[in-house]
Amino acid sequence: MLSSIVFLALLAAQDAPQTLQRDFRPSVECAEHLRDDDARADCLRDLLDDSEDALDAALDAARQEADEIDADFPGFANARSALDTAHAAWVSYRDAECARRASLLLMGDGGNDLERDCQIALTRARTAELLEN
Repeated sequence: MLSSIVFLALLAAQDAPQTLQRDFRPSVECAEHLRDDDARADCLRDLLDDSEDALDAALDAARQEADEIDADFPGFANARSALDTAHAAWVSYRDAECARRASLLLMGDGGNDLERDCQIALTRARTAELLEN
């Protein structure tokens, strides 16, 4: 119980970019499972799956747009290649940054929840970024 309270307090105190502070943190969305670690982990996994599905859809749309630009400017734009390179770098960043944040807690399973929370928040932000640009 105490570890759950500490975990939520750390999430609330965590510095996050302004774009991520508009919505509830994923762990807050799963707060109904505060006393059930397995249910909370399942909730976070479901939110991560949903956020990755939304990211895949946004990435598909961005790839279609990049392909159209490449077709209009063959040999010059290389928009699709640039998008794929940027996305691969972003995935590496997300995973490394979220692992870093989780490692700061040294809380065992609570770290796993924080890592998923971070992955969901950053994935949602990346999705919004792709849809805006």
